[in-house]
Amino acid sequence: MNKRLAISLATFLGWLLITLVGEQLGSGTRQSLTDTVARGPGWPFVAAAAFVLAVVAWQRWRDIGLHQLPTARSLLLAWLPALYIVGGLGVAAHLGLPPAKVVLWVLLNTFLVGLSEELMFRGVLLHALRHTVSIWPAVALTTLAFGAIHSLNVFITGDLRGAVIQSTAAALSGLFFIALRLRTGSLWPCIVVHGLWDCAAFLVAMSSPTEAAVSTGPTTAMRLAPILLVLPNALYGLWLLRHLRKSSETKEA
Repeated sequence: MNKRLAISLATFLGWLLITLVGEQLGSGTRQSLTDTVARGPGWPFVAAAAFVLAVVAWQRWRDIGLHQLPTARSLLLAWLPALYIVGGLGVAAHLGLPPAKVVLWVLLNTFLVGLSEELMFRGVLLHALRHTVSIWPAVALTTLAFGAIHSLNVFITGDLRGAVIQSTAAALSGLFFIALRLRTGSLWPCIVVHGLWDCAAFLVAMSSPTEAAVSTGPTTAMRLAPILLVLPNALYGLWLLRHLRKSSETKEA
């Protein structure tokens, strides 16, 4: 294991502890993910992002995508999730948005989640793996890790089935985020799209449900909706990655 990968894995463990322990200390009890982003600032997200940024500055890693800005043309690659986001916000507005203060908390906290997770996965971890293995194994390992950590939400919500579904959906989303990172050369589009996607998803979930939905509870189709919704993004991401070339060359950090 090279030095960069070792430091990146240690950073990942620290990031994970800060995120999970911070959530537990902040709530004190099990709560829905919606509550974690709708009730005040998400300090664990701030702390986790700050921790990763501190490691990046300490190691002087300038290849994770924060110093690169995307071209206007490359931003068009995000057209598919952008349609989803606009549609989701429209649905949320039609069903009935929560109070403006709650919307602002959701927007702020989902941006922080996007910043924290993109820094860790499509920034630090992806590029550590690219210095260690060829590009496709790096993509696969980063995607699996991103999906797997979302299953740990069971410790926050107590909903195992929901955590597994979210984990699968996150892995599929991760394919698109990696494609966007590699095709634009910048981490910023991933951060923005990730944050807005989560924001739209939470606002739809928080919008007024119908009486029928409340009385009957979520159906199987409703539970699988996150996977079905992100599947086109994953397929689009694979299409964007179609020209990636395998490389057996490893680099020392």
